[in-house]
Amino acid sequence: MKDGPLLELGRVRDRDQIRAAVADIFCPHGLDVRKGSGLDASVRAQAAGSIKLVWVTYGAPVRIDVPPPSEPFHLVQIPLQGYLSVTSGDEEVVSDSALASMPDPRLPCTMRWEAHCSEVIVRIDDDVLHRHLESLLGHPVKAPLHFSLGMPLDSGPGSSWRAAIDMMITELDRDGGLLKFPLVSAQLESLILTGLLTAQPHNYTTALLADSGPAPPRAIRRALDYIESESDRAITTARLAAHVGISARALQRGFQEHVGCSPMDYLRDVRLRRARDLLSEADPSAEVTVTEVALECGFMHLGRFSVEYRRRFGESPSETLRR
Repeated sequence: MKDGPLLELGRVRDRDQIRAAVADIFCPHGLDVRKGSGLDASVRAQAAGSIKLVWVTYGAPVRIDVPPPSEPFHLVQIPLQGYLSVTSGDEEVVSDSALASMPDPRLPCTMRWEAHCSEVIVRIDDDVLHRHLESLLGHPVKAPLHFSLGMPLDSGPGSSWRAAIDMMITELDRDGGLLKFPLVSAQLESLILTGLLTAQPHNYTTALLADSGPAPPRAIRRALDYIESESDRAITTARLAAHVGISARALQRGFQEHVGCSPMDYLRDVRLRRARDLLSEADPSAEVTVTEVALECGFMHLGRFSVEYRRRFGESPSETLRR
C-alpha cells in the first residue's frame, strides 16, 4: 500500500458525492440526511503501511447503513467531537471521544451521527490483523476475529493505544518525519496492531493472554542468529516469533530464561553496537549526523537513543562521532 495522502475533499454539500468518496475508502453504504438539514461534509485519508487513517465529518445529522463488505476490514471509530450511536448486530453503544466503536465487519451496522460529530477512523484489513494474531499466538487460527463493540479510550490499555495512534498521526503530518524510515514505521505499525489485539477484548483474548511455557533453546538460538544477521530489517516481537515458529509470549519467556532480557532489549543492544560502528567509521567529510545514524539503526526516540548509548558505551554518540 502506498504511504501518505490518499484523498482530501472538503465543503461537500452533495450527498451522493460524499457517499461515493467515503465508499471508495471503506465500502458501499446508505447515507440519509435528516430532513431540513444541509450537509457540510469533508473526508481526508492517509495510509501508513497496512493502516489507513480517515477523518470524516458530515456537518449534519445523518444515518449510515453499512452491509457487511465483501472483503472484511476492521474499523476503530474515534469521535474527535460530538457523538454517534453505533448498532452492530445485537450490540449498541453511544460513542464519544472517551469510547471508540469497533463494529463487526461480518454484521450489518447502523450509525447515527449528530450534526457536530467528527471522527478519525482507523482502518485495518481483516487479513492483516488475522496474520498478526497468528504470529503472536504462534499457530494458525480458523475462526474470524470478533471484537467487542465499545472500546474505552480514557483509561487503561485503550488510552495507551490511542496515544500510539496520535503519534502516527503526528508523524504522518510532519515533513521528513520518522515514518519515512522503514525500521521505524514497521515498529509503530506492529505496536498499533499488537496494542489493538491486547487492549480490546475479542474471541482470542483468552488464548492470547494465556500463560505459556518458554521456547526451547533451539528456537532462541535461531532468534538470536536472526537478530544478529538482520538487525537492519524491520524486526518486531511478532515477526520474530513467526520466523522461529513459536508464540510471541513463549519467545519473550524463552529470552528471559536463556538470554536474561527481552527480544527487543537484545535487538536494541545489537542496533546500539551497529550505531557505534557507523559513528566510529564515519568519514568526517561526509557530514554524517547522529540523527541519521540513529534513524538508520531503527531508533524512534532520539533522546532515548542518546541516553541508552551513553549507558552502554560510557560516552555520547556525538563524542564517538568526533573521535
